[in-house]
Amino acid sequence: MKVLLYSHCFHPSVGGLESVSLALAKGFYQNQIEVKVITSTSSDEINHFPFEVIRKPRTKNQIALIGWADVILFNGASLALQPWILIFRKPFVWIHTGYQVSCIDGLGWVNGKPAPLKPYASFLYHKRLKGLASGVKEGMKLLVRRFFAKHFVTKNVAITNWMDEIQPLPRQIKIYNPFCLDQFSTCGLVECEYDFLYVGRIVSEKGISTLLKAFAKVYFFSKNTSNLLIIGDGDYREKMEELSKDLNINQAVEFVGSKIGEELVKYISKSRIAVVPSEWYEPMGGVALEFMASGKNLIVSEYGGLKECVGDAALSFPNGDSQTLAECMVRLLRDKSLQKEQLSKGKERIKSFEPSIFVHQYINLLREVSKLNCYQN
Repeated sequence: MKVLLYSHCFHPSVGGLESVSLALAKGFYQNQIEVKVITSTSSDEINHFPFEVIRKPRTKNQIALIGWADVILFNGASLALQPWILIFRKPFVWIHTGYQVSCIDGLGWVNGKPAPLKPYASFLYHKRLKGLASGVKEGMKLLVRRFFAKHFVTKNVAITNWMDEIQPLPRQIKIYNPFCLDQFSTCGLVECEYDFLYVGRIVSEKGISTLLKAFAKVYFFSKNTSNLLIIGDGDYREKMEELSKDLNINQAVEFVGSKIGEELVKYISKSRIAVVPSEWYEPMGGVALEFMASGKNLIVSEYGGLKECVGDAALSFPNGDSQTLAECMVRLLRDKSLQKEQLSKGKERIKSFEPSIFVHQYINLLREVSKLNCYQN
């Protein structure tokens, strides 16, 4: 079987989608599946992967790759490589990593605030925001994506039960995203320097402001003895640094920027309790799995795919509720028996998210749709 994997973003770009695409491509290769990756991410690096990565291919190359493939797998709901896929009658699968067939913006989050996740409500919202012409134009794109998902896509994949329920589509199955967790499974508590930890992009939807407001309550409750480490970067970093000063906690909050590889693992090792405070409804949340694999105590926002993944191995709070988050932080900081119980549950639960499980599910799915296409032809 020959698989063409489309990932709009890919290595050396860093992010959840990139990590999943890399895990899929490596998993296919390790299982003797021929795989090639198409991406829009540029790179001057020499390809060091055991599979071919084609960056920004021209139309002629796209057509040749589609002709080569038995099946095309899209990590994301994308109309890239059309209409050639339909012309060649190749089966293709969409992995729904966001809300691209539910709302115009694809996130349900615009200008630092929640936005509607229903098509018509999204159209009205964007019409008010940018005018009728823009609303109609973007609304038509949304309708095309929805039409493809309902009538042309061979199989739709929801990455959590949450996504399956919030974005129901025909011919849809659930497969969790595979994340490479090996580097985190060796992460131990070297020497605790930080009580609380955040890792991720510093953007409005990730809830950094909620975390800082909650930590301010914890900091003063603990008589100025707690601290918080924030790893990541983004267009809200300066604003969040200013917020920490306004809350008078900047002396206890350390922003260290983006970290990867061994340096990231080292910082996580020095931290006690990880917080994933997203205000946005995360479709899944691989960072929570990374924290569980690292053996960290964990607090996550409640609505979206995060809580589904961590189960009872973490505390949760309503998205954007800084008061309840602060209560969770104090409780977990003080209750040693809860810490121990949570870590034990996390150690067991993470076994269910071994990436090879989901890679094999994808292999079975792709073989199924590939054979189906052969019978139809």
